[in-house]
Amino acid sequence: MRQNFIIKLINKRPLLFSFIILITLLFVINKVSKIFLEVTKFEKRNNIDFIEKVYGKDNAEEYAKVISEQTTTLKYKPFVEFTEHYRLGDFTSVSNFGNRCNQNYIIICKEPSGGKEEIWVFGGSTVFGYGVKNDETITSYIEKITKNKFKVINFGSGFYYSTQERILFQNLLIELPSPHAAVFVDGYNDFLKRHNYNETAISEAIRYKINKTSKDDLIDYFKERINRLNFVRLIKEKIFIEKGEKLKIFTSEGILKNSNLLKNNQEINSNTGEYFNVKVLNILQPVPIFHDSYDTSNIPDAFKLVDQDVDFINLKNAYEYFLNNSNHKYLNLSKLKINKPMFVDAVHYSKEFNMAIANEIVNYLDLISNEN
Repeated sequence: MRQNFIIKLINKRPLLFSFIILITLLFVINKVSKIFLEVTKFEKRNNIDFIEKVYGKDNAEEYAKVISEQTTTLKYKPFVEFTEHYRLGDFTSVSNFGNRCNQNYIIICKEPSGGKEEIWVFGGSTVFGYGVKNDETITSYIEKITKNKFKVINFGSGFYYSTQERILFQNLLIELPSPHAAVFVDGYNDFLKRHNYNETAISEAIRYKINKTSKDDLIDYFKERINRLNFVRLIKEKIFIEKGEKLKIFTSEGILKNSNLLKNNQEINSNTGEYFNVKVLNILQPVPIFHDSYDTSNIPDAFKLVDQDVDFINLKNAYEYFLNNSNHKYLNLSKLKINKPMFVDAVHYSKEFNMAIANEIVNYLDLISNEN
């Protein structure tokens, strides 16, 4: 009976039958693609096996919550284009202003007020503290090491690079009293940005939104929904991105431009700090390219930068150029190493490494104070 119905459908409505087969096939492919994505590095960071391996089984439940609370959500912020979105989780809390707080289980995440009792720390996701709790970030450890002598403000934000931080610093000085010190932790995002030179992670999207006409809206609607399909994500992430990366070895000109950009922003930070009576510390941040940085960490191989990777090659070439050609004042932590876990994934720091970086910052700022 069922066979007769199918035969009749094929004979009388071949287009309808073909459409049903196509939809069924797409549904199956989409389901299979989702399974494949979940067992590859693109989504494995949320996998409990990954979390248990990196953080240990005893801590897995808490850090699974840390990672779930840190799903990147951004909001618009004038001049810097975006910042971290407000959230109030158990282990990840961000104020309406965009700064991350330094304690867990808080009810209110306080915003900066300025003044000499504050230290402002700027950077990307490593400063924000992706993969660690509120009280395991660089800023939280600075407060602990100094026994809460200073209120340390975490202005780290995913995807930030030195130009955004410099603009944010200057805007804050217009709005608030000068802090005791400002610290800038940079390097990775300046040299490995996935977008145009000296543009933010969303500049291209903003440019498109402003320039597009109403005729583009319907196209955007369908593109957005197509891009959500698992098999489309798999094609883009597993095929096009990997092939595209092979074409992105930095030229010497590109390395020079990005190196000069970071150097110029750091010098502007120092000059701005001098004018506003703020102690400024520019840092070239640690990266896993100069030694066996992953030896002490339990990171799956899929998350490691290895010397054949384009990212590894670009980062190493850019860092070596910067170190050999920059004679301005900055703190070089690029080769910092400890005998404890240093990373929770390819680039984000462990709580132990955050503490080591915080110690370096406190010691350096104390040296500056002694000189004065």
